[in-house]
Amino acid sequence: MLDHPVSISEAAQELNLSPARVRALVTNGQLSGIKVGGRWLVERVSVERRRRDGSHRGRPFSPRNAWALLLLASGEDAGDLDPSVRSRLKRVLRQDGLIELEPRLARRGESLPFRAHPGEVRYLLEDRDLMRTGISAAAEYGFGLIGGREADGYLNAAELESFVARHGLEPAGVEGNVRLRLAPEDVWAHVGGRDAAPAAAVALDLAGELDPRSKRSGREALRAIDRGRAVDGVRC
Repeated sequence: MLDHPVSISEAAQELNLSPARVRALVTNGQLSGIKVGGRWLVERVSVERRRRDGSHRGRPFSPRNAWALLLLASGEDAGDLDPSVRSRLKRVLRQDGLIELEPRLARRGESLPFRAHPGEVRYLLEDRDLMRTGISAAAEYGFGLIGGREADGYLNAAELESFVARHGLEPAGVEGNVRLRLAPEDVWAHVGGRDAAPAAAVALDLAGELDPRSKRSGREALRAIDRGRAVDGVRC
């Protein structure tokens, strides 16, 4: 469950927004919340953070810089970044940490829900064009969750049409069992070709889920990654 949840109307009042706008922020992951008995509840700390920082603390990172930061946070090579950009990303990550930076990393990939035949999910996850994330990669990093009936992964945006046709996917809403996160083609050249997304991206995607168990696992993983950098002295 959420820590100290508030209603949509209470969150709207605190943020000086309409209830409809707050509901949209929750459903797209910009505020943490869950639906209980047909009623949305919002995590108070998420509301307080947004009120304190404004709509965002700083502008969203470009897709390339968002992925570079996630690679750095995961202890991986961020590729051929300009030295000044690398230095700036290190500083921001060190000062704010992944949880605080979550809203600024939204451009890492557009999320689209689909529905696949249950028997196709296995083959979809084995497709080399998909970079697994969220519930589909949680076990690989020891995040305490095991997927199987659903699929979550990043895909080169240029390959969407052929991927959808190959696996017989149909557009869906919240009831879909497949989530494809589209990375721009120029970014894919730097991050594609791997089975699973970097640990920080997997944790971030779990933390953005509406499912309470996935959300909790993701936020715990984000905290652990931030703590690990401090303990190990890794300064991205």
